[in-house]
Amino acid sequence: MKKSVLTAALSTTLVIAACGDAEDTGVTTEGNGADVLEDGQETDDTEEESPEDQDDSETSEPDHDEEDADDLIEDEWGTEVGETIENEGGSFTLVNRLDGIEPMESGPIVMNVEQINVISAQYEGELAESMATNEADYIQVDMAVENTADADHIFNAAQGTLVTNTGEQLEADLWMSDPIPGDIMSGATLSGSAFYVLESSAAEDIEWVRIQWSAPQDEDWEDVGEEIDEQFELD
Repeated sequence: MKKSVLTAALSTTLVIAACGDAEDTGVTTEGNGADVLEDGQETDDTEEESPEDQDDSETSEPDHDEEDADDLIEDEWGTEVGETIENEGGSFTLVNRLDGIEPMESGPIVMNVEQINVISAQYEGELAESMATNEADYIQVDMAVENTADADHIFNAAQGTLVTNTGEQLEADLWMSDPIPGDIMSGATLSGSAFYVLESSAAEDIEWVRIQWSAPQDEDWEDVGEEIDEQFELD
């Protein structure tokens, strides 16, 4: 039960990994002829449209669709740096983000770090009880790993060791994380997230992180590439 509560809260923390999902921020919506306003009032909008008005609205609809598509392209992530998302698990502030990271290769493994997020969280309710704390700062690393070989391989993306500019060396919290399985079958692409909880640093202090992953191995546990060791600049 604790795991499901944690997973549900973290999946909506930042709506960071989601693209274009609307958030409950008082945005006007339409339904049954009434406009719902930010202050909770409603205005009657049931007046019948003339055939001419209906024709105009139908012809303009594709333009709105094109504008919405453009907005999604421009704002790929659902949350901006500095924004705070609130849900039943508490409040979660996106302090920093790095994306647009070039893929990294080791032997047959292609590692894509899709984004690195630095987050400051204030937990509430059941999530606070599950975490045994009311607050935490952590680093979220979203990844996708592809095995390009014709054979199965082993690569533990969820077990990368992370070092920060503040001197902390951290292992991923596997209970919080959505880890990628270490056994990756031929041709498979697997995605997941690793969460590194800061122990003595604040989210605002993180300027860069270095992550080291062990070399991929074949089914006989022999290395088939080199370890991946990269530093990622956040500022």
